[in-house]
Amino acid sequence: MNKILIAGATGFIGQQLIASLLEKGYFVNALSRKPRRSSKPQLHYFQWDTDTGFIDKSAFEEVDVIINLTGANIGEQRWSNRRKKEIVDSRITSINLLYNFVKHNNIQIKTFISSSAVGYYGAVTSDKIFTEESAAGKDFLAEVCQSWEQAAMQFQTLGTRIVILRKGVIIGKDGGMLQKLSPLARLGINVSLGNGKQFLPWMDVRDVIRLYDFILANNEISGIYNAVSSEHITMNEFSKILLQSFGKKSWLPNTPAFIIKMIFGEMSVMLLEGSKVSNEKLLSTGFRFEFDTLKKSLESSM
Repeated sequence: MNKILIAGATGFIGQQLIASLLEKGYFVNALSRKPRRSSKPQLHYFQWDTDTGFIDKSAFEEVDVIINLTGANIGEQRWSNRRKKEIVDSRITSINLLYNFVKHNNIQIKTFISSSAVGYYGAVTSDKIFTEESAAGKDFLAEVCQSWEQAAMQFQTLGTRIVILRKGVIIGKDGGMLQKLSPLARLGINVSLGNGKQFLPWMDVRDVIRLYDFILANNEISGIYNAVSSEHITMNEFSKILLQSFGKKSWLPNTPAFIIKMIFGEMSVMLLEGSKVSNEKLLSTGFRFEFDTLKKSLESSM
């Protein structure tokens, strides 16, 4: 029996991943803070609470793969000290809870697939193309990603295969950045920010789902991979392509950086900065993208 435990299963990626795994014949146990019921015999929900350290032990029955998608949305609120703590704790505490539960109950987990982000390299705009071997940045997001990855690496002590995906912006019509910006672009509003020269590493959500399936099917894959498309686009180019997908053009100027800083405070760095990120290591595994240009991604999802 191929049974997978998913933490963070109720989010944008999680719901689509569950649907895909069920379609491929996997059995899925999903962790949820609130009681949930499933109408599908292959899918079962189990409660957990990272605040109290509770997990329903039944969630691990016959499970040998854990996919971790937990983490508070970094772009949902201004980064107050309290919000920063929530961003960190939602990632680290959940992994620590999973690790300690698996270790103390001697549960044999073959594969642990966890998330990270290209924010690992720091909020900078340059001509440098970052690879998995590049040094970590020095800002808040970079520190979050380092701690996030270190927490996941604990599973190495249990002999578990670990795969960490440093994701860029995930593009999909039902959530994330595209869901927020599409209504504006549909009205012909320019959605570019600052000088618009910052790069936007991205990946189509359908390719993200395919990537998880690819990792599950290829046990030789392990380590850290940048989960980004091959196309390096700037924020100006993103806005132009998004507008074109709705048959629109805009002569409006970009939203000035100082306004973004006033509205979002420290969080503005993730909107105003960005560099190129390489996916060569991922391509070397044999994985191939179906939506490797933003134009193709948007045309097939709108």
